[in-house]
This record gives sequence, structure tokens and C-alpha cells, in this order.
Amino acid sequence: AHPERDLIVRRYLKQQASLYFPALAQLDEAAPAVDEPDEPGREEQLEERVALRDQRLGSVQSVLKASGAKRVLDLGCGAGALLERLIREDYELILGADVSVRALEHAARRLKLDDMHDAQRQRISLIQSPLTYRDKRLIGFDAAALVEVIEHLDPPRLASAEQNVFGSAR
Repeated sequence: AHPERDLIVRRYLKQQASLYFPALAQLDEAAPAVDEPDEPGREEQLEERVALRDQRLGSVQSVLKASGAKRVLDLGCGAGALLERLIREDYELILGADVSVRALEHAARRLKLDDMHDAQRQRISLIQSPLTYRDKRLIGFDAAALVEVIEHLDPPRLASAEQNVFGSAR
């Protein structure tokens, strides 16, 4: 009765497509009878599916807002998913930093920086900066987020990233 049963079976049997429908039939035979709800689809309407990444970004957004921070860093901002959420809030300054120039270009397009009103545009900046080197542009912010970043750093570089974020940038 798993809601993603068909997808799971299809992926599991991706190299053996001829077994897909027989496998589903066997699952249907083996499945216990389930009482149908009074209103079909009602339960699905109540529970909106939220991607894990969106849950993470929403949690970070909530924590930053609750912190009272006015100047926020998104370190390892990538294509700007968190920045897109933060720009809707009333932060004085938002800085997105990433080692990849290409990711920053994607973020600029995602945020539509070229189309932003001047007052809005002055609140957000994107810079190319690796976390493993000191960067004075990261100093003076109230809060910093590193979402889905640490796992991309080589273990020998974690200590320098830690020193830069918690030491140099504070």
C-alpha cells in the first residue's frame, strides 16, 4: 500500500521491464485488504508533499528570522535557493557567497537581479569566495547559513572552513 509502490518497482526492475507488471500483480495479491476512506483523495489533500530540501530551507529560513538577524550570509549559496526565500524577508543585507562563478550566475538569474528595483537590489550581493580562505567581505554579519555545503568540502579542508566561518568571519 506504499504510495510510491509503482515507482519503487519500476526503479528496482529498470533493467528487467518484462517483470514490472507481474511484480505489481504479485504485490496486489499479497497486499491485505484496506478499507477505502469515505472521501477518496481526502487524505492526500490534507498532506501536501514537501521535498526534504524545501523542509531544510524552510527550517533555516525560520531560524534566521527568529534570530533577529538583519545582515545575513548564505555561504555556499549555489544557485540561490535560500537567497530566493530570504529576499522576501525584511533583512537589511543579504550576501550569497559561493566558490563557483557558474553557480553565482545561476543565482543571479534565479533572483532576477537585473530586473530588481534599485532599493531591493542594494540589499543583496553575490560574491565568489571559497570557505577555506579568509575573506574580509564576510565580516560583520549577524548570522550565516551553510546549507548542504559541508558535505562538499574535503575532510582535510574542514578545519580551515571552520576557522574562517567561526574565527575570521565570526
